Amino acid sequence: MKFSLPDEWSVQLFSALCRRYGFRPFRYARQRRTTIMVRAPRRFFDAVVWRQFSDVHTDLWIHFQQTTEKLIKDAICADTRDAETAAEPSLLG
Repeated sequence: MKFSLPDEWSVQLFSALCRRYGFRPFRYARQRRTTIMVRAPRRFFDAVVWRQFSDVHTDLWIHFQQTTEKLIKDAICADTRDAETAAEPSLLG
């Protein structure tokens, strides 16, 4: 099976879960670092490893988001609102 993960944090988590259940994550030469291959029974993998990855990945992202917001507010600026939406300038100017 081939998995394309969004970032290196996800790769680390996914690889650790694969190894926990006795599977060897690997990649072929010239594949991106975020691409992971696994040889495993599909039914078991989907029911156990992928389900657990999905749950823990969600928790991990929530933690990263909260930690990042707190660090920015405490160290840089308390105003972390999104950028304003402005009208595009006229081309005829």
